[in-house]
Amino acid sequence: MEVRRLAIFIMFLELAAMSQCSAHAMHRRQAEDEVNFEDPQADEGFDEFGGEETQNDTGDSPAAQRVEPASISTLPTTYKIEAGKSARLECNVQPDSAVVQWWRNDELYFMGNAKLKYGLTKISIVPNSKDLLIKDVSATDAGVYRCEIVQDTPVSINHTLEVLQAPVIENLTATNGGYVVEGSNLLLTCNVHATPAPQIMWSREVANVNERLRENDGEFTGNSLYIKNVKREESGKYYCYVLNALGHTQAEIDVHVVGKPRVHVHKTRVNSAINIEAVLQCTAHEEPDLHMRWYKDGKLIEDISTQYTVSTNGHHSNLTATPLTSLDFGTFTCEAENLHGKHNRSIELVQSPVIEDVSADGPKVSWTVQSHQPLEELELQLKPLNAAGSSWIRYNVPLPKPNGHRYEIVHRIENDVKAGKYEVMVKARNTHSWGSAPEPVTVDVEESSIRSASVFGGNLSNGNSNRFTSSILSSFVMYLLVRMF
Repeated sequence: MEVRRLAIFIMFLELAAMSQCSAHAMHRRQAEDEVNFEDPQADEGFDEFGGEETQNDTGDSPAAQRVEPASISTLPTTYKIEAGKSARLECNVQPDSAVVQWWRNDELYFMGNAKLKYGLTKISIVPNSKDLLIKDVSATDAGVYRCEIVQDTPVSINHTLEVLQAPVIENLTATNGGYVVEGSNLLLTCNVHATPAPQIMWSREVANVNERLRENDGEFTGNSLYIKNVKREESGKYYCYVLNALGHTQAEIDVHVVGKPRVHVHKTRVNSAINIEAVLQCTAHEEPDLHMRWYKDGKLIEDISTQYTVSTNGHHSNLTATPLTSLDFGTFTCEAENLHGKHNRSIELVQSPVIEDVSADGPKVSWTVQSHQPLEELELQLKPLNAAGSSWIRYNVPLPKPNGHRYEIVHRIENDVKAGKYEVMVKARNTHSWGSAPEPVTVDVEESSIRSASVFGGNLSNGNSNRFTSSILSSFVMYLLVRMF
């Protein structure tokens, strides 16, 4: 039974195999009938243009190969090069066949090895590389340089070139060329080229000595010095000192502070008398191009005046007056004027005594009196220093012998008052009126020495007192000797 079943199974397999072979044969015959053997383009071995296909019949066509973009391996760098040396800015690219172009501050210098900017005599491409070479660098070469690959998607890096150099001062400038009006503002600027950034210091020459300027002398901002409300005494030579790690230098400029004249009179009060000539002196300081004139009680004295004589020499002017009546005394004003303004000082021409040169040395007071009229009285007025509510104490001083119209007086006041400090006012009277010193002086009176006195209480001189004391002692000794023997 088992053998029979196996035989039937094998028979079915053979029938199936035969059926498959017949179907395959019929399919091939149908395909061959559809092929036009007379049309060579119908052959699967030719492409649509009549050429042989490079692909085989059984494989599919591979995708086109993708090209990688070029790249730069150099990192952005800041090059710090001393002036006069060479700088090589690197630009390493992959692949080496890539073309690069160099830019400086957005201006194209090179494409490949081709120079595109005229006048680049010291800038070139290093042979067999993409590097940029700059010879003999100077401050004008500083800036940003860009290396860029020429392709659809540009790739670039930026290098910064800093040129290191010792300070070089281009110029030192001052407001209005250094001529400024007193009370205005002064700006000094020191224009410097230096890398790294330098330190800037300022100084002014004072009495032939260079004095460094400090914060209270002005405002220091960067490379500038700003002085507000400049004064006449700030005239002079100014220096700008500049230094960094590579060197130092300096520059100087003269500053002239000009302004309205400043008038000085030798005496503010001058004594004279009827028919006595008096000379009033006036000086205007350090101002060019000025005009000087005199006034009497506010009225201009004309140059053609016969009563007064005006003599002017440069900055000095003298007025000579000879009073004929009391009306000729009064206030005389010397005025100087220039482009920036005017200034004046006044002198009183008087008949009263003029007290000058008052000074104190301990308890001693000295002074002089000018008076063409004879002196009649000298007086000192004293009161304790810083004593509120105290009144003046008057002391008469003996009149000295005159020396022409000039009197010189020295007086000690230690025996007149108690010890302490006093204000002293000097006064004098001549045949016309009283005159006073401009202001009081301070005297210091110390404790006086103890005066010698007799045993009887009488006031004696030191010599008499000593002799009297010696006599008493001698008599007493003689008395003791007599009693002993």
